[in-house]
Amino acid sequence: MTHLIEQRKSLTDYKVIYKIESIALVLLLGFELSYYLLIVQTGVTQHFNSDLIALFPLFLGGVAGTILSGQDWGKITNPIHKMLFALSLQLLLSLSYPNYNAFTLGILGLSVGIMAPLSVYIFKEKQRFELFLALAIAYTVGTYFFTTFADSRASMAVGFTIVALVSTIVLKDYKIQDDKVVESRSFIMYLPLMFWIFLDSNLFETLSRSQSLDIWSHQTFTIIVFHILGLLVAYFNKTKELNHHMIIATFFILSYALAYFNMPIALAIVYPFVISYYNVIVFSALTKEMSLNKLSCMMVFIAWIASGIGLALALSKILY
Repeated sequence: MTHLIEQRKSLTDYKVIYKIESIALVLLLGFELSYYLLIVQTGVTQHFNSDLIALFPLFLGGVAGTILSGQDWGKITNPIHKMLFALSLQLLLSLSYPNYNAFTLGILGLSVGIMAPLSVYIFKEKQRFELFLALAIAYTVGTYFFTTFADSRASMAVGFTIVALVSTIVLKDYKIQDDKVVESRSFIMYLPLMFWIFLDSNLFETLSRSQSLDIWSHQTFTIIVFHILGLLVAYFNKTKELNHHMIIATFFILSYALAYFNMPIALAIVYPFVISYYNVIVFSALTKEMSLNKLSCMMVFIAWIASGIGLALALSKILY
């Protein structure tokens, strides 16, 4: 009888720990993505007037950090410990936001770059619901605060990092399960994912600089609703990967067409939907990678090179 009671108590304790860890995972990825969206992608970029030369140390640091995340750091091999280091560095740098020089921009890129693969790697492939909630937080927070003045986001930079850091501390004893689905995905199979990110980056950077297509200032809640709707549809749509890509391609074509014909209200519906939809597909594919080293290499192309080319093309105004 006593043994049965102890078993039930252990099972209850396990369920409590599992729930706490699930919440911590959601908050960690949700607010780290919010940090990337509002601080790195838009905040720092706007502060430096999208000067690619001035921002190059950020890009270089990001690439270096992403590659470094997949390597062994001597006795530090646990991804959680690596994240504690990166987030501590990120918090320190956030205290001086947005006043960065070339060196501190590089270090900021390094910390964010380290976090990019690690914050995805700690998710098990079956934890799609937690992934859904994390993306919902990121897109809701990112959209709601998008119109705030870029130089006034210091409290966000610190606050988001603290939430992510505390969540990582909660996960200090978290065991990453080796139950990821091993897929023989070649580099070529990742090309569609990189292409969607390139299209998104290019259109986003173009729209964010357009007065007539400033959907975030006038259609904030519409954008949030359709971000969530895109997440829901992608989450429940159990179709083949090729069908997912066909859906994404269709909605991107429609988004670019609506931007070209200057239809902001329709764009505020279609564009957030496809952003959320394709990100569920991208993150779901990445969480299936068992090798952290391979994941970090793929993230260099997905998180930095594809988005960087999209930004450069948007600034060149070749398409618009």
